[in-house]
Amino acid sequence: MSHTSSTTHPSTQTNTSNQAHSTGHSHKTTVEQFADAVNGNHLNNLDKYLEANVQEKIDSQVIYKDLKEARDYYTQEHTNKKTAHWKIINFHDDDPKGNTSRARLTYDNKTYNATYTFSPSGKIQLIDATVDTTGTHQ
Repeated sequence: MSHTSSTTHPSTQTNTSNQAHSTGHSHKTTVEQFADAVNGNHLNNLDKYLEANVQEKIDSQVIYKDLKEARDYYTQEHTNKKTAHWKIINFHDDDPKGNTSRARLTYDNKTYNATYTFSPSGKIQLIDATVDTTGTHQ
């Protein structure tokens, strides 16, 4: 695929976000696709993004500690809060070792600061989040 500016078919324009030159799946892409799967209630696909022993903590409280509990948790969340959606406000891939990333997210009128730890296979192994009480509407 050429990167020169020539007349292109409109359908090729949609492929610009697909970064074929990147070396593997980025952590940001994994988190975005995970959020999309949860928001779309595609919970059978969570194993694409989460390790079997995934754990999530919010304010040091364990929310789930494996893939089955994660599915159960997000099923319940989707049932109780149909209009609430996870939205990534900003994302930082800033760990020199490459196994953690930080994100700021909103969900159900709350803002969260989350640290994602990734396994060697690139899946999410730990989500450690805190509710941001300083600026929930930013």
